[in-house]
Amino acid sequence: MKLKHLKSALSSVPTPQFIDPNITLEQYATSPELTSYIIYSALQNEDIGYGRSVLDLGCGTGMLSIGSAIVGSSQVILVDCDETALAIAQENMEAMGIGEVNEDEDDEDFCAVEYLLAKVNHVPRKDVSNSNKGGRGRGRGRGKGRGGRGAPTPSSAPIEPPQNIGPLDDGIPLASKCVDTVMTNPPFGTKPGNSGIDISFLRTAVRLAKRSVYSFHKSSTRQYLIKTVESWGYEVDVVAEMKFDIPKLYKFHSKDNVDVDVDLIRVNLLPNGDSA
Repeated sequence: MKLKHLKSALSSVPTPQFIDPNITLEQYATSPELTSYIIYSALQNEDIGYGRSVLDLGCGTGMLSIGSAIVGSSQVILVDCDETALAIAQENMEAMGIGEVNEDEDDEDFCAVEYLLAKVNHVPRKDVSNSNKGGRGRGRGRGKGRGGRGAPTPSSAPIEPPQNIGPLDDGIPLASKCVDTVMTNPPFGTKPGNSGIDISFLRTAVRLAKRSVYSFHKSSTRQYLIKTVESWGYEVDVVAEMKFDIPKLYKFHSKDNVDVDVDLIRVNLLPNGDSA
């Protein structure tokens, strides 16, 4: 599937935005333009598509799940802690005909869909400062998407590796290595109690995936992020550097639009860094 065709399909999702976004959860929608780029990149790496299983951690309105299903992934699991968001995601999936059995289609075209209401456990890091305020977005180039969140300034010490945690520790009641690929669009952690939450999401994502993880992080935290993931014993690459045009969504937003630098990273979980 060509990138333009994928973007066109995602543009037809009926409810891509949150109806009543929850700022405490740092909810911002993922735009069709951004989603299409992420999905296309993962498809090129054979991380999603036919025969692959995908988990969308913090699925929001389900854009990454829909994109994964559109390109032929065999299984998609949507996980979110917000019941309303999960309901919107399910409505979007059903509106796009994902997860429905069509007698006129071969079984290999069917995408199994699961919905899970669960929250990533997170203990705020005392060594993380939120003094670096700024916006946060979801888009590539001129693409619009998720915005309004600043990034914390982390210390140089990585957090514990994912091998030391399990389902009871991180709050997600799923077995380790239960899917091929995890995609996550985590909060950056600017709200009280959220400092370092993007790394908590990433750590859980690494536990759940057996092939790769795709995640967003503010570019200013790149060195710390890479050091942390490498301390876990995995390779990490910055797949794309993106400037986001963030629209004014909440009352506390003082500007109509803000550009923010964000990295899309890929963590390679295969042995010896294999890409097969």
